[in-house]
Amino acid sequence: EVMLDLTTLAEALVGMALRKVLGEIREEGKIPDGAGNPEEHFCILAFGKLGGQELNYSSDIDLVGVFEVPGGQAAKGGSDREALKELYARVMERVSLDLSRHTEAGYAYRVDLRLRPHGQAGDLVPSFSGLMDYYRREASLWEIQAALRIRPIAGDPGLGKRFLEEMRCILLERRDTEEIVRSIVGMRQESVRKAARSLGGGQDVKNGEGGIRDVEFLVQGLQLIHGPDRPELLTGNTLEALDALEEARLLPEAVRAQLEEDYLLLRRVEHFLQIMEGRQTHALPRDPAERKALARR
Repeated sequence: EVMLDLTTLAEALVGMALRKVLGEIREEGKIPDGAGNPEEHFCILAFGKLGGQELNYSSDIDLVGVFEVPGGQAAKGGSDREALKELYARVMERVSLDLSRHTEAGYAYRVDLRLRPHGQAGDLVPSFSGLMDYYRREASLWEIQAALRIRPIAGDPGLGKRFLEEMRCILLERRDTEEIVRSIVGMRQESVRKAARSLGGGQDVKNGEGGIRDVEFLVQGLQLIHGPDRPELLTGNTLEALDALEEARLLPEAVRAQLEEDYLLLRRVEHFLQIMEGRQTHALPRDPAERKALARR
């Protein structure tokens, strides 16, 4: 319930920030000719824990904006498209700044925009057609895995729905099982190595061995492997996915129950670590007295 409440709050704030920015840009007279109603051609997608409706108290929020050229303007060529790209890049920058700016009252969220195609080297806001082409032709397997959790949270709901429909077809493509396993094992090994190298921290409940990532990556690997035959497995929420995997007889009931119990415990520890520290951390305290204080919380 805490994760869903935090997710709902973040969605509301992102939506409010987007409406505020679009209103400001309209008042400034910076909406180009041919843009139509910009609210109808732009959508913000959430990745990660926000996409999966599993947000933490101190989570970053991973966002990607996507736009489309209005139907009546699509045949007019590159100038209108470039103007729209600049408009929505400005919108996304200002939404991100509004949510992450430090004030006397603190800040709302750390916003990460790097999960867009080509990361920091790519367009800040890709077009709908460009985004879909990227996932069809260029995306790495880890990006396809991450896309299991993408969810539209603000802006044009029709555009968001079409994105989900096309993305679902891509996620349901049949892939080589061994390639999926190699990709996930490689990412987990690197994540565990990074957690072990982190200075000063104790056991990492997210990235360390037996941590949150192990449950999430197991679930996501099974979704990619078995999704083509069982589309009902596709959900970005880990607990919903565990239930679906049990119903599909891909996980025994006892295993599903144990994974769910462990996952909820680890996420609860993560919540209280971040409340106690007031920052994004996943490492258990090394000091026995501090660990005892965390346990009592």
